[in-house]
Amino acid sequence: MGYLEKAGRLMRLMGWLVSIAAIGIFAAIAIPMYAEGKMDSASIGILLLSLLVFAIPLLYFKAGSAIKQGKKWGKVTGLIVATISLLNLPIGTIFGLATLYYLKKGWNEVSESA
Repeated sequence: MGYLEKAGRLMRLMGWLVSIAAIGIFAAIAIPMYAEGKMDSASIGILLLSLLVFAIPLLYFKAGSAIKQGKKWGKVTGLIVATISLLNLPIGTIFGLATLYYLKKGWNEVSESA
C-alpha cells in the first residue's frame, strides 16, 4: 500500500468521524426543538443551517478518493483539509499529522490506474 493510498484512507476515515459528529450536532438541535414543539421560522432556520455541517464530511470523502487516485487537486485539497483538521483536538490533530506525513512522502507517487 502506497503513501497516497494511506493518506486517502485516513482522509476518508476522518470523513466518517466527522459524519458521526454532524449527526450528533443535528440531533442535539432537532430533538429538543421537536420535544418542545418550537417549530417557528427562526428554529427551522437554525435547523437548516445545522444541515450545512454535512458538507464537511463530503469534502473529506471527495478529497480522500481523489488522493487515492493520485489527482493533483486531491493532494492540494488534502493538504488544506488536513492542515485545518489539526485544530480538531485530539483526534483531528493525530489524523491530520498522519495525513500530512503520508501526503508529503507520497507526493511524487504515480497512481497505478493512471
